[in-house]
Amino acid sequence: MNTIETILISTHALFVAMITLIFFMVLLGSEDELEQYHLYKSLKLSIVITILFLIGYGYYMLLTGNENVSVHIIFFSIEALGLLTLLLNYLGLKGIVISLQIKSKKIVNMLFTISTFISVLSTLSLIFKPKFFENNIGFIRYDELLLYINLIFLGVITSQLPIIKEKFTRQEYKKREKTINKLSKIIYLILGIFNFSLIIYVIYKCSLR
Repeated sequence: MNTIETILISTHALFVAMITLIFFMVLLGSEDELEQYHLYKSLKLSIVITILFLIGYGYYMLLTGNENVSVHIIFFSIEALGLLTLLLNYLGLKGIVISLQIKSKKIVNMLFTISTFISVLSTLSLIFKPKFFENNIGFIRYDELLLYINLIFLGVITSQLPIIKEKFTRQEYKKREKTINKLSKIIYLILGIFNFSLIIYVIYKCSLR
């Protein structure tokens, strides 16, 4: 490692330490209920964004066949989590709330249909292994990547189902409560079976290498 690289990584380490310091002071020093409420919502959204960034980076590394993880990426993730939380918390206290909730039932149903179609398409592709989705330089095929991304996407859509349930009136809720609960159980069962099958497939593929 040359002198410039040493200076860069030392500066980056100092910067991430300062961000972490401020983040912990705000996170652990908040006692007001309103501040804690906005801080919780800000932290939840920041965690989602940071995890999506890390997953995207990880899948990019798998596609390119690279196993070396940069320490700067770890620092960037910590900085993103801290800065996003602080920024969203500040906006929330000012009355500007950013949320990932989807309030339209039609949009959720449309996204769920798209996700189901992608799941079927990517599963068939993994079974028949067309050359179109081959990746000669990476560790995973493109249809595998599509399947993994869709799995995450499906988790986001499924999390919106309770929000739709809350939008029913009392009479509608009483009539449809059993149906929605049954549907939720079926969805979670399918997700459980799908995740278990995916884990078995990944273990099987790794054992062949």
